[in-house]
Amino acid sequence: MESDAPVGAATSRRTTSDSVQNGVAAILRYLDLKLKLIGLESKEAGVHLLVLALLFVSTVLFFGGFFLMLIVFLLYFLMLIFHWEWGWSILACGGVLLALSAIAGSIFRFRITRPIFQTTLAEFQKEREWFSRKTKKSE
Repeated sequence: MESDAPVGAATSRRTTSDSVQNGVAAILRYLDLKLKLIGLESKEAGVHLLVLALLFVSTVLFFGGFFLMLIVFLLYFLMLIFHWEWGWSILACGGVLLALSAIAGSIFRFRITRPIFQTTLAEFQKEREWFSRKTKKSE
């Protein structure tokens, strides 16, 4: 039994369906790789943020204890050396602590601004440039 369809019709149908399947498979592989990359960088970012949080909390606690002891010592030292009253000693200690806290805050700000998902964002930028070049060539 012969089919009424032309001889080359069956092979062209297979070729079209094969190319569609290959295109869908390529898109799914691409999405799978991107999701794996985001997953890896999410784990790294999570560990990085956890370490930053622990370092921040421990720094605040240690600085708090240190400053408490430093304030008591400085008050005693200023009163002993300069024969100042409590009020002037407290004002001098407050100025020193304000300067130290501004320095520590600026250091913390610069340390925390490390970008997250660097590799993923770089890959997306490369792909955006590649797509824009492809669309310009096709026009």
